[in-house]
Amino acid sequence: MSKIVAGVYELLQEIGSGGGGIVYLGRHLRLNKLVVLKADKRTLATRPESLRREVDTLKNLSHTYIPQVYDFLAEDGVVYTVMDYIEGESLDKPLRRGERFSQATVVEWACQLLEALVYLHSIPPHGILHSDIKPANIMLTPQGNICLIDFNIALALGEDGAVNVGFSQGYASPEHYGVDYTGTSNSQRTGGSRSASRQSVRSIQDAETVLDNPPVIPKPSVSRTGRKIVKLDVRSDIYSAGATLYHLFTGHRPAVDAKSVEPIPAEEVSPAIADILSKAMHPDPECRYQSAAEMLSAFEHLHSNDRRTRRHKRRIAVAAAALSVLFLAGAGLTFVGLKQMERLQNAYVLAEYSANALNSGDVEGAIAYALAALPEERGIFDPTYTAQAQYALADALGVYDLTDGYAAHSVETFDSEPLQIALSPDGTHLAVMTLGTLYLLETESGTVAAQLAAEPSALSEMVFQDNDTLFYAAEGGLCAYSLTQGELWRGALATSMTLSADGTTVAAVYKDDTCAYIYAADSGKLLQTVDFEGRSQDVVVNDIFANPEDNLFVLSGEGEWLAVSFSDGGLWVYNLWDHEEDIEIYDVSDYTHFEGGFCGTQLAFVSTGINDSIFAVVDVEALEYLGMFRDSYPFHTYTDEGGVYVLQQNLIVKLNPETAEQTEVAYTENEITAFVVGDTYTLVADEAGTCYFFDRAAGLMETHQSSGDCGFMDLAGDFAVTASVNSPTVGILKLESHAECQIASYDISYDHDEVRLSADRQTVVLFSYDAFRVCTLMGDVIADVSIPDAEQVYDQQFVRDEGGSFLEVTYNNGTVLRYSAATGELAGSYAVEVPDGSLYEEFYTDKLKITSPLHGTPAAYDIESGRLVRELESDDYLTYVTQVGDCVVTEYITAQGERYGLLLDENCETLAKMPNLCDVFADGTLIFDDTRGNLRQIRIYSIQELLTLANTKN
Repeated sequence: MSKIVAGVYELLQEIGSGGGGIVYLGRHLRLNKLVVLKADKRTLATRPESLRREVDTLKNLSHTYIPQVYDFLAEDGVVYTVMDYIEGESLDKPLRRGERFSQATVVEWACQLLEALVYLHSIPPHGILHSDIKPANIMLTPQGNICLIDFNIALALGEDGAVNVGFSQGYASPEHYGVDYTGTSNSQRTGGSRSASRQSVRSIQDAETVLDNPPVIPKPSVSRTGRKIVKLDVRSDIYSAGATLYHLFTGHRPAVDAKSVEPIPAEEVSPAIADILSKAMHPDPECRYQSAAEMLSAFEHLHSNDRRTRRHKRRIAVAAAALSVLFLAGAGLTFVGLKQMERLQNAYVLAEYSANALNSGDVEGAIAYALAALPEERGIFDPTYTAQAQYALADALGVYDLTDGYAAHSVETFDSEPLQIALSPDGTHLAVMTLGTLYLLETESGTVAAQLAAEPSALSEMVFQDNDTLFYAAEGGLCAYSLTQGELWRGALATSMTLSADGTTVAAVYKDDTCAYIYAADSGKLLQTVDFEGRSQDVVVNDIFANPEDNLFVLSGEGEWLAVSFSDGGLWVYNLWDHEEDIEIYDVSDYTHFEGGFCGTQLAFVSTGINDSIFAVVDVEALEYLGMFRDSYPFHTYTDEGGVYVLQQNLIVKLNPETAEQTEVAYTENEITAFVVGDTYTLVADEAGTCYFFDRAAGLMETHQSSGDCGFMDLAGDFAVTASVNSPTVGILKLESHAECQIASYDISYDHDEVRLSADRQTVVLFSYDAFRVCTLMGDVIADVSIPDAEQVYDQQFVRDEGGSFLEVTYNNGTVLRYSAATGELAGSYAVEVPDGSLYEEFYTDKLKITSPLHGTPAAYDIESGRLVRELESDDYLTYVTQVGDCVVTEYITAQGERYGLLLDENCETLAKMPNLCDVFADGTLIFDDTRGNLRQIRIYSIQELLTLANTKN
């Protein structure tokens, strides 16, 4: 794309774009130096002489964490800012890939960012405002440092310390949206006609209102949310910096409305960091940091406030009680003869196969591979059970995962790729349409209940009427089929079909026929034929390859209305009870893709063409538009009697057409490719093949990684299913509950870092560096205690001994306060040696010394010989070590605050991973915190128990 600008710079390639313009990689011809040119096509109102003075100011900028600005020029109406080429990638890219960063790394970047802002805001005479701080404008260099890029023109602050600019969506302060929260901590004021909560950047309302191509139905003018010209100051940059860091620390973007920003959960970052971000993002500018220097100081003194950096685990593992569970004895890695070595290698391979099968969702296969690596009857040539095989079996059985949610259940394989999948309303049966065959399976067992001949077309569809009956495109005509009675009736040839929500009426059309047939669902009686007057739906030439799903063909809830799209871009709504009331929405149009559904008398539909996409809601009885929105990026909708759901890019909202109120349903970092709304959860798939389950409050409950693109999915009863058009398999997940393991509950809203159970197992203690709570097993509060001089706390330990259970708080000066885990009262105090602050830890078992340096890999050493036994997990922070019989349980916390445990054998090889492990008793009782306010317990399983359980499931 080589182009010469001003005879000096050669444009080499486009490397970015946005609302403000296009960014190019360029080369200075004479100096042969790589540079970046930002081409801005927006009109500049600044006088040339003022603009030149400002550019001269930018050119004089020199700081480690901002690029050098070299030049400013205009050519052919395009304004170019020339600056340093920064090698690396912007931080929005790893965020989109789902990467997470350690707390220490982000703190370092925060200090660098704030140093850059301190410099910019102090430039004479009045400072320079960046105004567009976000991950996309922060480059990460190969050296691991950041660089703040993308300075806009006309950002030199005026004499009053403020500047007029537009706003950048996603990380902007309330001031950017024309909202003034100054002095109004409990209420909000807007400069326009809509509240800030309605001005969500991720709102469908931000799309352009359609004013052209009017349909026959009269529609009101739908006003657009406008952007206001506002006054910003350095505190607006403070807010944007806080929002950007919020995203980097947590992995998800904060809410757009400052008053709707969710506090960062305790497991995400330390409270000290959460407090800094909360202050930086306060809706009222007067309550934020008043300068970048002030916020920088808060981060620089983080070590004196951050409880995680102070935390120093020094608990010595208690002497182990005898365990009734028998574990493998001996070295386990000493083998005799080549035959044993060969079988050992086979066991390793089978364990790996088991892990791969489990990752793909094939639980049955994972168990089978693990069992093959652990033969119950071992001969003289069979080696001792390997740790890898035991790990694989425990993982496949899921015995140590006590969190309620969807878990991989099975993977079913078919003769060809699925064309459509659907669950019965109760989830007990699964219908899978492949080319020429419809399979009906019992979802729990995977047993094929029926295999039916279908119309050999990729357009062939099916739909459940109830838990027993479904309609499908059979070979020879539309068929109503009962799981208990078999075929009920047949109609004319059909591929596409739709069922009214009340289950009384079925409509069907065959490929590109020019008419549709309407049937009584129960009897199969032909009620009428709808003449399309020579039109037909859009059908691909090769209809055995895939269904592009470009057509709209849907009945209203009571079967009164039938909406149909046509190959010429037409869209009609037929009144099946009175054709005098038929409605033409589009006679013809350039739109090639349609989708939608009815919610009562409201038809919500999407029409998408080459240049734009329209989402609209029409009340077919009142003959009026309730709203219509247009954007260059495609809309998608899922609409039924449960509501109107709209998807655009990575956001799903539930829309109330009457009030235009939008409720967020799901939000992901990557673009969403498919979703389905169930009674309790919403299942979403993104372009990376990740499946997400969201609850009714749009809270992310869990994720599952898929090997495919998850183009098909459904959700009903206790089951969820996913499939790809590129694979002949269907993955089945099942909702699992572990209520039988429940031992205690607590108020999840109480802020805490750790949870422990008293020795008598009668009380629960939730604690953090500045406070703790003692409550009953039912969650009733016994005591809420504030820890004095919390800023001086060095460490906390929960101790169980002969005298009872206590929370011990150690201070920097060596003072230890001991609080009762039964009453919360202060039980005593004593002094220890003043901590040296090194955060080096040592843990002991009967045979091992385990070291855990602050910077380095934990390692286990033999106490007698001092030899290194094994290095332990290096990616996460080791917090506790407990000996249980011949085994050891190690507990870890990740950079994201997630806790887990590892069960190790006497050689420190991992036998099992234990998600959300929060406490361990010496008798082998394991306590798990499901992070949703529930404590659950199980004991450690022996290998024989695992084998028995596996054989019952296999």
